[in-house]
Amino acid sequence: MTSHTKKWKSQKKEEIIELVKNYPVIAVATLNGLPASITSVLRKKLNGKAEVRVAKTRVVKKAFADSGVDTSKIDSIVSESVLIVFSKINPFELFSFVKKNKGSAAAREGDVADNDILVQAGDTGLPPGPALSTLKAAGLEVKVAGPTISISKDKVVAKKGEPIKKEVAEVLGKLNIKPMKIGMKIIGVLDKADDMFYSASALDMDEEELFEKFILAHQQMVNLSVNAEIFNEVSTELIVVKAQREATGLDKAISESNPSESSGTQ
Repeated sequence: MTSHTKKWKSQKKEEIIELVKNYPVIAVATLNGLPASITSVLRKKLNGKAEVRVAKTRVVKKAFADSGVDTSKIDSIVSESVLIVFSKINPFELFSFVKKNKGSAAAREGDVADNDILVQAGDTGLPPGPALSTLKAAGLEVKVAGPTISISKDKVVAKKGEPIKKEVAEVLGKLNIKPMKIGMKIIGVLDKADDMFYSASALDMDEEELFEKFILAHQQMVNLSVNAEIFNEVSTELIVVKAQREATGLDKAISESNPSESSGTQ
């Protein structure tokens, strides 16, 4: 190992130590299948929200051990292909932000289409030759228009949920169409403040579904409080209104059952 490499690793270790000490939330994400271009995009999107670092596993683990911070709950998920995210936003917000912010990537054979993949009609810019057969193999209607190949009409080459065929992946690559949405995959998060470890499955929640559940739970709480006459800042006014409505209804019922009393006659 050269002195330059040793110095670089030492600097990287010290940098990670400082980040471990200064940030309450430490996330570990996998680098498997994540192109460098996508990583760069995610770094920019996380700017101001988190610090992202890539380092050798041994450097990361050594930094964790020398930081004086108990990172034992995430040590086991630090493998060769990971990056570390240091943040001050809570684990659920961080996971949601990362999940929503993805980059575009080329399709590979066997990838499952996130949505219908449409190739639109028009000039491909490709010269006649082998490309003509490649385009036809993907089911596209093509013709030679002057010096280039033109696609005659729009064509869905892969439907949502279907694996992408080899010939389709080749065509998309030639046309520079990048239909796949790829993002950083967080596999675990340590929240130092609460000394809690959250797995990806625990953090991966549907926000709309969760919000609807909160609304339903609130409605059920209010209904229970009113019916059981449990007074709180929400139920008190409703209980009073309900009691007034019932008293008015009772008074009306008595008046209707005793018309002579309501008119003042004997």
